[in-house]
Amino acid sequence: MQKDKVKNKNIGGKIAIIFSAFFLTSIIFGFIYLKNHKIVQIGDQKFFVELVRTPEKQAQGLGSRTKIRENEGMIFEFEKSAKHPFWMKDMEFDLDILWIKEGKIVYIAKNVSHESLEIINPQITADKVLEINSGLSDKYNLKIGDSVKIY
Repeated sequence: MQKDKVKNKNIGGKIAIIFSAFFLTSIIFGFIYLKNHKIVQIGDQKFFVELVRTPEKQAQGLGSRTKIRENEGMIFEFEKSAKHPFWMKDMEFDLDILWIKEGKIVYIAKNVSHESLEIINPQITADKVLEINSGLSDKYNLKIGDSVKIY
């Protein structure tokens, strides 16, 4: 009988350790995930986006994806405001691309074809660029001057 009690205590301790490790791993993963994902709000519309800051990630962009959900996207955050050209290399789907400066939309390239080889180079400076599914700028009536909040 005494051996069974000791055995049960060991099992309980092991379960507690496994649960603690799982819980800690979940918290760490959640922190990393949320650090790289943001909500972008323009008017009443919200987009769940992946945040990219490094030149390597920015060069890849959405090029490795076959699609994204309707209200998903990618936000490119740059160290300083400058002219940031974009192109559709290796893209599998069409996009709307929005240039943002100091929390306002300053330029929109609508319905950019994934087959386009054109470099889109607006003659404005921006500190962020948002890529969303093609047609959403019109669907949600997004326009130059709209406020952009990032959470």
